Amino acid sequence: MVATSVADAVTSIGGLIFDRAMAGWDVTVAIAGDIEGEADRAIRILGARVATAESDNAPRPHILAVASDVFVTNDPVRRLALAARKGHATEVLVWGRRRPPKLNGTFVPRRHRPSAAAQVFKSHALAARGTFAGPAEEGFYSMA
Repeated sequence: MVATSVADAVTSIGGLIFDRAMAGWDVTVAIAGDIEGEADRAIRILGARVATAESDNAPRPHILAVASDVFVTNDPVRRLALAARKGHATEVLVWGRRRPPKLNGTFVPRRHRPSAAAQVFKSHALAARGTFAGPAEEGFYSMA
């Protein structure tokens, strides 16, 4: 997952991060920018780890989730997402305020309803970031 910040990842897709991690997935959240001091604590609460977006030694993901701000403004990340989608081995999800630009493909709206455990852990992760509210249902676009 590639996010603009830890706060963005926890607020927008924290339930998905937790649910995937508890299902046995190896979840890494890459931050496009500086990682603020103790900020990775919130991601660890969700069962994932933090890396910088420049880390190149990761295996090919089954799901690549990218914040729309990063998708729109970061050419290397956008190229990575588009290349991952081509082989259809990787599902590409985009979340955020900006709707992704029109490309050769369709963006299908999807929702994720976090499990009860994910909602509890997400609330703890939000509290670790100094935020106490987040959406109960998480929305994003799947590139088809």
